[in-house]
Amino acid sequence: MLELILNVLEQLGLAGLFLGVAIEAISSPFPAAIVLLVYGYIIDPTGWDWILLSISSAAVYTAIAYIPYWLALRYDYLLQKQVDKAGTRQMMKFMDKYREWTITAGRILGMGYIVYVAAFYRITPFRYGFFTFIGVLPVALVMLYLGRLGNIEVVYSWFQGIQYVLMVVLTGLIGWYIYYRIKRRKKESGRRREEE
Repeated sequence: MLELILNVLEQLGLAGLFLGVAIEAISSPFPAAIVLLVYGYIIDPTGWDWILLSISSAAVYTAIAYIPYWLALRYDYLLQKQVDKAGTRQMMKFMDKYREWTITAGRILGMGYIVYVAAFYRITPFRYGFFTFIGVLPVALVMLYLGRLGNIEVVYSWFQGIQYVLMVVLTGLIGWYIYYRIKRRKKESGRRREEE
């Protein structure tokens, strides 16, 4: 099965690489990291080819990522309904504080839906593109390099494990932050009641 997939992707060439990256960029649940990994194995880029291919992949991703960005801007009233829910408000406050860096972290962690938050906060198209690009570029560099090493299955399972660990840590940190803020708010309201 893996041989069949490798043969098909090899026949597609760079168009297949850019197509795979573009599919994830439109916020579909498609792992562009595995496409980069496989093409790193197939193409075996070295030196400047590796860097240029990574930059090209990040540029294609960034260009296509404007599609969901513009859709989110156009239909932001639908997103607003979701934000009004109590559990989401705390998360949005956290994202409001770190805005653009949330986009970068989301791209590194493979969270394509982060684009909707960016549009909600009216982040300018230039800043959105810049932070998307710097979030995707390290992933492209690393995955193409790891693909060059040759053992795709081991590298991909390792990458998935690391990605899950990062997601758990990030979720834990966000949960702790929300807990801390709620606890602090309760303390402050208790003090106000005592003063009255």
